[in-house]
Amino acid sequence: MANRTGSTIDDLLADALIQKVMLADHVEPQALRSLLGAAQRRITDARHAASAPRGQDLGRRRPFRAPALLVRPAPRAAGAASLCG
Repeated sequence: MANRTGSTIDDLLADALIQKVMLADHVEPQALRSLLGAAQRRITDARHAASAPRGQDLGRRRPFRAPALLVRPAPRAAGAASLCG
């Protein structure tokens, strides 16, 4: 395994400045963690598939599905006009 000296995702998500930026951008930490975890699994699977001997049946992989809600909807101001009616 490679020697890792950088910050982990958990370290970054625990940083106070990162938390404030995510709050301002309405980013849900758990949804971001899920999205990054899914990306990590896809990269690991791709590396495994690349190292597999040719002709080996790797089986059918499910398509990638991103989390349904990565950001919180912004609160609407009182009396704001709506495009939906």
